[in-house]
Amino acid sequence: MFKKLTPSLIRSLSVFGIALLISTVALSISYVYMDGIQHEQQSARNSMRIWQNKINSSVESNQIIDEFENNFLKLVNQGVVGAEDRLSWFETIQNTAKKRGMPSVKYSISTQEVLKEANLKREYRGIDVFKSVMTLDIKMAHEGDLFALLNDLRKADGLFSVDRCDIEKVSKKNVDTENNMKAYCELAWYTFRSTRAGKENKNAS
Repeated sequence: MFKKLTPSLIRSLSVFGIALLISTVALSISYVYMDGIQHEQQSARNSMRIWQNKINSSVESNQIIDEFENNFLKLVNQGVVGAEDRLSWFETIQNTAKKRGMPSVKYSISTQEVLKEANLKREYRGIDVFKSVMTLDIKMAHEGDLFALLNDLRKADGLFSVDRCDIEKVSKKNVDTENNMKAYCELAWYTFRSTRAGKENKNAS
C-alpha cells in the first residue's frame, strides 16, 4: 500500500497534516481566547453590579443623611441641641404672665445634670442627654392661664415634659377673680449633645 505513495502524494499528505495541525492549534487557541474573554466579560458584569450597588447605596445613604440632617438642624434651631437657653424660658414666662394679668408666677430651675446612660434606650447611647428641672409656683384666675403658659413655653427654645402639676382652687369668702386658683408644676427640660462634645466640655472645665 505504502509502495503506491508517490513523492508528490507524500508531500501533499505532509502539507495537509501540517495544515490540520495548525488549524487544530489555532482552534484550541481561539477557544482559550474566547473562554478568557467570557470570563473577563463576566468579571466586568460583576464589577458593574458591585459598583451599581455601591452607587445605589450611596444615593440612599445621602438621602438618609439629608433627611436626618434636616431633622437635626430643626432640633438645633429649636434649642434642643447644645447649650440651654434659659433666658428665653424666663422671658416667655414673664411675657405670658404680664399679657394674661397673672398675679404671681414664681419660677426656679435646678442645676443641669446628665442622665445615666443605663436609663437611656439603646438607640440613644453615645449621646449625652441633660436634664434641668424647672418649678413653677403660680397664682391665677383660672386653669386656662396655666395652659396658656405651658403652650407659650413650647414655642420657646428647648424641649420639656410636664412631670408634675397640681392645681387647686383658693378657698376665700371674698371672691378674688384674679387670684382664684394656684398651681405648682415641675417641668423637665432636656438638651442633647454628643458624648465627645460632653467630654470635651468636662475636660475644659
